[in-house]
Amino acid sequence: MTVRVREAEAEEAYELLAAGEVDLALSLAAQAPSATDPRFTCVPLLADPLDVALPPGHALASAEGLRLADLAAEPWIFGGSGPWSDITRTACEAAGFRPQRQHTAAGWTAILAMVEAGTGVALVPRMAVVPRSGVTMRELPEDRPVRHVVAAVRRGAAQGAAVGRVLDALRAVASAPSR
Repeated sequence: MTVRVREAEAEEAYELLAAGEVDLALSLAAQAPSATDPRFTCVPLLADPLDVALPPGHALASAEGLRLADLAAEPWIFGGSGPWSDITRTACEAAGFRPQRQHTAAGWTAILAMVEAGTGVALVPRMAVVPRSGVTMRELPEDRPVRHVVAAVRRGAAQGAAVGRVLDALRAVASAPSR
């Protein structure tokens, strides 16, 4: 078996999968084909919690019982690639407000640097966080926003030996205790 990684936006990844150019695509559920798409089988892998990144000295950085709605008046930093605008907007709307987009950045390093500079707050996947001394990361236990990571394969391919082994490995990593 040969494993090669090919990074692509979700739409292109599923085109490559359909064309047989790749055997498996990983994406966020918001970007995955629907369960009714007869070409693919989607395999849920994990729900990665979204934590809120706050600038240093933010009034809510140590507030007990922090909820997403407590941040309704804050300027927000959105991720600029993939479904991040939708994920942030959906989580905030579920908490009862529409977030004010102040900035957009493509990478977590840039997003966290903007938070550290005090330009806004951001939802950040727990798996993506690179600790920064000037950023306070807070869990949102009441709201529990998450991003869902799925694998997709061509219909029937999950039973193949190589694809099946890769799916098993992905499931094992996804179910392993957090770091």
